[in-house]
Amino acid sequence: MNRVQTNFGMKTRRTERLKEAVIAAFSHPAAEVSARLRGFNSADWKKVLFWLDASGLALYLLDRLTSLGLQHCLPAPILVRLMQNLRDNRVRTAALLDEADHVSRALRARSVTCALLKGFTLFPESVPDCSFRYQLDLDFLVADRDRVATEEVLSNLGYRLHAVSGDTLEFKSRVSAEPDMNRLYQARPQRSLELHLLPAADEGTTRQHRLARVQLRAVQGKSLPALSPPDLFLQQALHLFKHLCSEHTRASWVLEFARHLRARHDDLGFWHEVESLASTEERADIAIGAVTLLATRTFGEVAPAELSRWTIDRLPSDVRLWIETYGKRVLLTDFPGSKLYLLLRTHLQSESGTHRAALRRLVLPRHLPPRITHGEAGESLSARLRRFRVEAGFVLFRLRFHLVEGLRYAVESSRWQRRLTGITN
Repeated sequence: MNRVQTNFGMKTRRTERLKEAVIAAFSHPAAEVSARLRGFNSADWKKVLFWLDASGLALYLLDRLTSLGLQHCLPAPILVRLMQNLRDNRVRTAALLDEADHVSRALRARSVTCALLKGFTLFPESVPDCSFRYQLDLDFLVADRDRVATEEVLSNLGYRLHAVSGDTLEFKSRVSAEPDMNRLYQARPQRSLELHLLPAADEGTTRQHRLARVQLRAVQGKSLPALSPPDLFLQQALHLFKHLCSEHTRASWVLEFARHLRARHDDLGFWHEVESLASTEERADIAIGAVTLLATRTFGEVAPAELSRWTIDRLPSDVRLWIETYGKRVLLTDFPGSKLYLLLRTHLQSESGTHRAALRRLVLPRHLPPRITHGEAGESLSARLRRFRVEAGFVLFRLRFHLVEGLRYAVESSRWQRRLTGITN
């Protein structure tokens, strides 16, 4: 790992103000954006570059400032860096889009019904130009009954099963190189793909019909199999909420969701379809309400009344309080994030002994993190030692995160309880 940066709360207030100005740039008028950014210099911007990359906002910000004619608000070295990142990302995105098209065609040739999830299918409602989006891999949805045929197709395309987690299978085309933040936007020789299986138990249900409703979506010259528009919105909301209930949430995901809300704002028929689909997913109304409230608090009034009626307006008071208290804060936090999500998860799960034990393991895990490098056949001693050094650095990085954020969680937990008392009295 060539570079892992985190300051665990030691950022200055000036740095935090710059992050807030970046967020505001996506919803405020040009004059206000210019006024807020004018007071920051190259040193300030260098301190937030890692956050810009990890949040997924770097290239979106370049696009936004360009559209407002405010590129001059960026110091010259920062502007040059972002423009090079965009050039690199255009090449990488084009290669990834070609791969998505290649895989989907191969699956359909074997009569496997599939849908590309998230990523490219967010175009154009959430993502006006895929070249501004940072995407690591491809996600495909297939029925569990098509698993064998799908694995054969992927094997023929050079993919190998790398890991299995529940109904999600991770495939890679070759052994991964060590992480390198300096080449974040450049094309990589390795290809990665996640396969999401719809269980056989869902046969004949509305969830299984998700694949029956698949549509071809035109994405920058390619025709890709995608979820139907209401399914796509629902899954985008559930995916975002899942990340809110974990360590790190990219601010770009919230921005994309806010754009989707704006794009469909006045489409009453669409919102009725979403409501109908959401009724088949447990707690989908809470998930949509939470992320819609967060998008509104972060990027302005984007929620249509027809959606708010059965989501935001019916949010449990503790979930609403968490979004309003910590939602924007977690978006401004540097990677790898924080443990504030545990305060939210406590209200979404039962207070059983099993849950409390699981919570303690999340505060301070008792196991080593997953490996981030893997050796190749015939690996040299020097290469192996370099991998071990990278792995050791990553273990220490995660240990520090758990210790520092675990302590912060313990302090914040008592404050949270006092806030909860205030809304129940």
